[in-house]
Amino acid sequence: MDLNYSKPSGILKIVDDNKYFIIPFLVLFIITMTLLGFLGNNRLFLNANKIHFEFADFIFPYLTNFGDGIIAIIFVTILLWVSFREALTFLILTIVLAILVNLLKNDFFPGYDRPVWYFGASALHLIPGYDPPLLHTFPSGHTVTAFSVCLYLSFLINQKLIKFALFFLALIIGYSRIYLCAHFPFDVAFGALISVVITTLIYHQSRNIKKHWIDKSLKLKMNFLPDK
Repeated sequence: MDLNYSKPSGILKIVDDNKYFIIPFLVLFIITMTLLGFLGNNRLFLNANKIHFEFADFIFPYLTNFGDGIIAIIFVTILLWVSFREALTFLILTIVLAILVNLLKNDFFPGYDRPVWYFGASALHLIPGYDPPLLHTFPSGHTVTAFSVCLYLSFLINQKLIKFALFFLALIIGYSRIYLCAHFPFDVAFGALISVVITTLIYHQSRNIKKHWIDKSLKLKMNFLPDK
């Protein structure tokens, strides 16, 4: 698996190099915004809530956990073995996104409640064993995390198919938030947009760091192996 290490590059080049992630995202974002314009946030959510499958009922409560904040911390740790630049960049990105999401949820849009609180549990298809949150719906923090991790991986990996697969993974995690009645479509769409924009900007700026240690990394020493 080839990795793209730090090379000076403009935002347009970053977008072009990752078009198999970013273009499908933009197309789907435009489609979602169009549907929201025609149907509205509530009606689009209710229509989506009518579509459910036994396999999705089983897998989404597990898959949605890949949007937890702990996944970002694990990813930062793994990146220490790629380079200190990437680990530091993603750590800063995670902190910025966490602050922004919490400000939006708690200070700018504190009265925006989640679907179960808004509609009532009896009006929705809920997944047995999953207890959806009730308050502070905008934006979807799980979606923000999923798109930041998957897009950052896309920056580091050259293969086009893997870039698209990473987009699809982020999309499914984001959709799981709607499926599980944890968020409205608007929350997920703008969570993804916030994540893609800020991840791209911070990644771009991090290419300008000039320190002698920045592109070094931790080395994994197999001390448990016998000497030859």
